[in-house]
Amino acid sequence: MKNLAALSVCVFLHLCAAAQTLDWNIAFDYRFSNYEYARSGGMYDPSYTLHAARLTPEAGILLKQGGNVFHRVRAGVDLFRDMGAYSGGGELFGETVLYYGLEAAFRNGGVLEAVAGVFPRRFTRERDYIGPFLDDDRCFVDNNLEGMLFKYSNRRIYAELALDWPGKIGDELHPLRRERFQILSDGCWNFAGAFSLLWCGSLYHFSCAPQLANVVDNGMLHLGVSWSPDTCLDVFSLDARGLFTYQNDRHTGEGPLLPMGMTSRQRLGKWKLALENRFYFGDDLMPLYESGYGGVQYGADLYYADLAFHTRHASPSWADCLSVLYEPSLGRFLKLCVGFSFKFGEPPAASGIPVFRGWQQTFALRFDLDAMRPSPAAAGKKRFLFDGLKKYAF
Repeated sequence: MKNLAALSVCVFLHLCAAAQTLDWNIAFDYRFSNYEYARSGGMYDPSYTLHAARLTPEAGILLKQGGNVFHRVRAGVDLFRDMGAYSGGGELFGETVLYYGLEAAFRNGGVLEAVAGVFPRRFTRERDYIGPFLDDDRCFVDNNLEGMLFKYSNRRIYAELALDWPGKIGDELHPLRRERFQILSDGCWNFAGAFSLLWCGSLYHFSCAPQLANVVDNGMLHLGVSWSPDTCLDVFSLDARGLFTYQNDRHTGEGPLLPMGMTSRQRLGKWKLALENRFYFGDDLMPLYESGYGGVQYGADLYYADLAFHTRHASPSWADCLSVLYEPSLGRFLKLCVGFSFKFGEPPAASGIPVFRGWQQTFALRFDLDAMRPSPAAAGKKRFLFDGLKKYAF
């Protein structure tokens, strides 16, 4: 025990003797998204407008250890305003941001990054989770992960693993609050020329509350291949993936449900204009949405994804989203996106819903000084953290 304490003191003194600098960031996010789904009667998404802004100032220290390892500690706060809903009270102040970050560069060109604490979702490849894993509006409102993130990248591979802990088990004052955690992974492997293997996965554990003593498991794997050849276009990519799920409500004793499907994305762009189409064919990926326990419906607490994947079909069906995007670049620290998305899908029998379900208009802005500064461990590689119009799913 004494040896461990002595070692800890030595490490602390070594870090204090290392090069230290003030570390800070200011990030501003603005989003206006108008959803018009009256044609589908709100069966998949309601008609509404998300109009909100967020300012996240952060400050801390950056410690350099040797020539290729950096330690970062930051603290900050989310200032969030839902336009039209502010009443002048304390709702302007959101979550506290508090995290430690490590960056290390290796001689083979690989870079390892790790983060622990409460930190922005943009540290992940957030864009890849939007759709079957996470709804983009939910990500915008709930901007932070509470847990850990590990990332590794080199010339051919990118991989990340994250733990988010969105729910602590309730108490006498919160008897229905469930303990919940989600493990997320995303990555790609460029295995041959223009071809890459893609994966994205989630393991969500929807656990007990003091008055709800049951557990539901919800796991998903999104696995496929992409093709991105060199062309005269600025962007050209095609991918196809399978979606496999494992869902088990343990209190029913009826065994697991295994809904599955496939997705395909086609994206091309030139001169800051992009056309993207996403297609889904498969089962209803939210079969337990209307189920519940103790009179409490699972609903959106169990399923974080876009509600279009709750197809309301007993057999496989299709859905499609076509997006037109304009994403001008006004510098490394300021990104804009103007987008229009048109939603289509196979109507449930005798529902009277047309194939064209509705459309949305979006304007998004991100001002982020972190994107202007190079990553210390990545030897000056640029960080572009903005993902534009994130909801191209359904």
